Order: sequence, then C-alpha cells, then structure tokens
Amino acid sequence: TRKQKNQILIFQIVAMAVMSCGSLLLKGYSAIVMDAVAILRNLFSIFSISFKGLPIFFIVLSLILGYLFNNMGFIGYLPMIANVGQSIFVLNKNTTTRQLQLVFAFTSLCWGIYNVSIKSYAGAAFDFANMTSFLYNALKNKEKEN
Repeated sequence: TRKQKNQILIFQIVAMAVMSCGSLLLKGYSAIVMDAVAILRNLFSIFSISFKGLPIFFIVLSLILGYLFNNMGFIGYLPMIANVGQSIFVLNKNTTTRQLQLVFAFTSLCWGIYNVSIKSYAGAAFDFANMTSFLYNALKNKEKEN
C-alpha cells in the first residue's frame, strides 16, 4: 500500500541521514552525495511530486554525481548503483511493497560492501540487518499474495 511504501521511505531517509555522518568522517564522499540524492528522491515520492522524466532526472543525477564524487575506484560506484536501482522502483507508482523490499534488500547489500570497504563496520552491520529484514518481509508479503 501507499502507506507502507511511505513508511519504508521515511525510515530510509532517517537511516541515510545518520549514515551520512559516518561516511563524512570516513571520507566516503560518493556515499554522502548519493544519500543526499536519495533523500531528495524519497521526498519527491512521499509527497507525490512527479513530472515526466523525473525518474530519468534522478538516474542521470546519480550517475553524474556518483562519477564526480567517487574517490574509491569500483567500490565507490556501489552507492551509485544502489541509488540508480532504487530510483527505478521508488519513483514508479506501480511498484508493489514487495518489489520495493526486494530492491532495498539488493541495495542494502551494495551499501554493506561499500561500508565494509570504508571500515564503517557499524554501518555495514546495519545494512546487512536491513537486507535480512527486507528479504524476510518480502517473503512474508509473497505468502500474503498467494
């Protein structure tokens, strides 16, 4: 439902704001920029702000800023990959709660690997816990659909 999607997005906004503080201390600049883009994107979705080309705008913005602020080689692209994947699903009005949970499980894995690489072990633990939670809830939602 729309309410469930918004709850997921609000939780994600709070988590990204907190995680950005750790990324700043550990010089994870691509993560900070991707968090800012994702927070803005989630706010657009929560408040139902939409216009033609909005998903493309956020995808292109993520790609450009991810490239410009990457200071870690391939690993630095993981936040960008996560953000692009989320943008495709978050901004699609037809995305189900289960699809959102599955995409967030995948992107939590990307973030977990990134956080291990910048030695943000608390952040990585949080990401892997999120991934587990999203997968569990997605499976639970599948049972409800059957």
